[in-house]
Amino acid sequence: MALLYYQNLERHRPDILMSRAFYGLKDFSDFLQQTEKHLNSDHAVKRLAWTAASRPEGDEDNALGAWISLEAPEDRPGEPEATFRAFLDEDAREVYEQGAPEGRRVEFRFGRQHSIRILDRDPAGQRLLLERQPTESQLLLRPNTNMLKRQLEAIACLQDTPSAEHRPLLRLLEANDHACWPAFAAPPLAVDAWKLLLDLERPGTDEQRRFVEQALHTTDFMLLEGPPGSGKTTAICELILQMAEQGKRVLLCASTHVAVDNVLEKLMDVRNEHRDQIIPIRIGDKRNVSEKAREWQLESFRTTERKRLQAALSRQRDLSRAQQTLLSALRQDEHVITQLVLSTANLTCGTTTGILQHPDLKNRRSNHPPYDMLILDEASKTTFQEFLVPAVLAKRWIIVGDPLQLSPYVDEQAMAANLDACLPQAWLRNACVDTFMARTRRRTSVIASPDKNARQAYKAQAEALGVNLAQAEDGTSLWDASIVLGASETLSARLDELPLDTTTVRGEAPVILERRAAAARQRNRQLRTAEPLPDWSTELAWRINAHYEQRQGSNDAGSEQTRKSQQIEQLMPVEGTGATLDHVQRNVERVRKVALPSILESLQEGFGRNAWEKAGNALSDGLPSDVMASRHIRLSHQHRMHPDIAAFSHHHIYKGQALFTPERMTTDRTWSYDRQAASWRHVKARFDAQSNSNTAEVDEVIAELKRFERWARKNRRKDGHPWEIAVLTYYRGQERALRKALRSWSGNGYAQRHFSKGTKGNPYITLDLCTVDRFQGHEADLVLLSLVRNHMTAFLQSPNRLNVALTRARYCRIIVGDRHRLGKYKDSLLSKLADEKNWETSLYDKH
Repeated sequence: MALLYYQNLERHRPDILMSRAFYGLKDFSDFLQQTEKHLNSDHAVKRLAWTAASRPEGDEDNALGAWISLEAPEDRPGEPEATFRAFLDEDAREVYEQGAPEGRRVEFRFGRQHSIRILDRDPAGQRLLLERQPTESQLLLRPNTNMLKRQLEAIACLQDTPSAEHRPLLRLLEANDHACWPAFAAPPLAVDAWKLLLDLERPGTDEQRRFVEQALHTTDFMLLEGPPGSGKTTAICELILQMAEQGKRVLLCASTHVAVDNVLEKLMDVRNEHRDQIIPIRIGDKRNVSEKAREWQLESFRTTERKRLQAALSRQRDLSRAQQTLLSALRQDEHVITQLVLSTANLTCGTTTGILQHPDLKNRRSNHPPYDMLILDEASKTTFQEFLVPAVLAKRWIIVGDPLQLSPYVDEQAMAANLDACLPQAWLRNACVDTFMARTRRRTSVIASPDKNARQAYKAQAEALGVNLAQAEDGTSLWDASIVLGASETLSARLDELPLDTTTVRGEAPVILERRAAAARQRNRQLRTAEPLPDWSTELAWRINAHYEQRQGSNDAGSEQTRKSQQIEQLMPVEGTGATLDHVQRNVERVRKVALPSILESLQEGFGRNAWEKAGNALSDGLPSDVMASRHIRLSHQHRMHPDIAAFSHHHIYKGQALFTPERMTTDRTWSYDRQAASWRHVKARFDAQSNSNTAEVDEVIAELKRFERWARKNRRKDGHPWEIAVLTYYRGQERALRKALRSWSGNGYAQRHFSKGTKGNPYITLDLCTVDRFQGHEADLVLLSLVRNHMTAFLQSPNRLNVALTRARYCRIIVGDRHRLGKYKDSLLSKLADEKNWETSLYDKH
């Protein structure tokens, strides 16, 4: 049946195109299916702690229930952002209460008696409205596989039932030496046709205009790349207005609600005289939609329009029969107003997966795309498989983002589940990880196993990595070995000779040895995790991800990227273990290329060919250079920051090729607050590893805020708006500590993320507390960045994450951290920043 669809697309050898599509998408399909299987297992259960919370401002609809704030559990202070997003997701309908786990084994309870319905959610404040307050200290969430199913459906659409409009998507999977990318002309728009991009004296406007002109005429793709503050959002708004002028329908998507709402807010701003050309619909739960964009949220907009039409018809004296029918339908049938709103909207907005909550898209029968164009914003955070969900709904695709900002979020547990399939034998995975740990961390293992294959694998790995291995049956010395192999009976007989620092025990070993290992783990503070047994897939997954995050950094011999590359190689099975190294590496590479790169990066550079592929395609090799030349624009000027703030990223991230600052920005971003535009407050203090926080840096931040507050009280903004501050950190533990201090400073006792100083209706300061990752796409007048750690970590060493952190401020950016210690790590960009010049000393000195 699928071949019939391909015969409608391709006259010459449709079977080849179908084969390329099937096998080109198979790696993605396999990855998603393996992830879905993992999410349905007990290992994938997410859990968080909670505290009682106040009712969000403006929440008049919910008189019943109990609001709670989500917190990281005490035993897992570094809980990733994805866990919070999962609890706040629109598809999450209920949570399950449970006490904090005790001991090594955790039994999750999903009975109805432990279930609590979610009535509402407040993503900005990370709060849930539950039907009742929990009685246990933690909440569980059953895995949600809806997003994976949507991605699998999009892949199946291209593999089995593609339409003619999907031909360019399939071209991404064709061999580059066979794919035919059509040329197109992009004549300039008339001078009086422009809506927003009017000032040609403004540096960068010509680049924005060229993008819009090419995007209007492309037959398939257009890529817009731009650094922070370069006008990507304005260019998107101009393109949407031009599409509306042509009577076209646009689908606007991004991976995050913030990115979607940023465009919608700018487009529908009252100062935009062309806003009446747009009838937007925002798909998504109202709590996920920003306050300014909420009036266009589908349910809200539908209610408003229904009242407006009813009022207008009711004022008519003599209604026609058609008017009477419409008024009756509006009063009785909600479907009528819903269809009226949806059919007249020329802009539909939502996240890449949330968009499918659109009533007409939930159970779509036709495979023909209903939208003329998809605009994907912040595409550097969107994987190819995530992009496909809205992509199959459109006829042309505009990809917008910055590959030098944050990459797609990587669920390392899902990645580990896929890596398990690369090396199916558990004993072989154990041999690889135990030997690696013995070499790199001096983690001693005792393996109680009579299996010959397992022993041979351990011996081969130990010999290759230079690890001291002993077999209990040989009568050799055991106390100084890093790995001891032996049958359980032999180990029991030689118990007193086993290494005292044993931390890993596998197999049916004596109970007393298990207890000894548990005690050794508690003493060893260098262990990365509290889990008793190292896991090959987990250790490999986070290193592959860390290596990828360092791709923009140094690859010198001593660099972090090189170290991670060496560690990944050392985790691989060697000859003599029973595994075929090439086969394992190919499978690992398949997982990497699906899990890590964004659609933007794939189209620009490719994610790499499979070893057996003689000819690459647009995804593996990137778009051909001649195709890219006509479909790619890079914005080069920024209009957000004081030049001193932009300087480091301009030189070290963009290599002097972008993030140029116009001369006028020095004047536009000068104020009377007596801080340098780019400052570093050196604070020498140890962080608390248990809570992942640094109280000295918290004190420094509050001291600086008090100082700014005194100035801001006397120096209001000229436009009458309050000064905007952002307090950022890389770590949730520090975010928690800062929140407590900010509540005291501001007097906002129940605030989660948003704080203010001044009267409720007329504040002179507003403040956002956020992690760096969640603040991409935002900006503020003053940004305070707390680094927390006094040594380098994977987060601090990520060039993309550092770039986001450094480019949020308009007037002033103040870094708070141990400059002297961090400046000693010479292979990192952050160390270059710390060592760049003589920064200011601490205002709140805790030396």
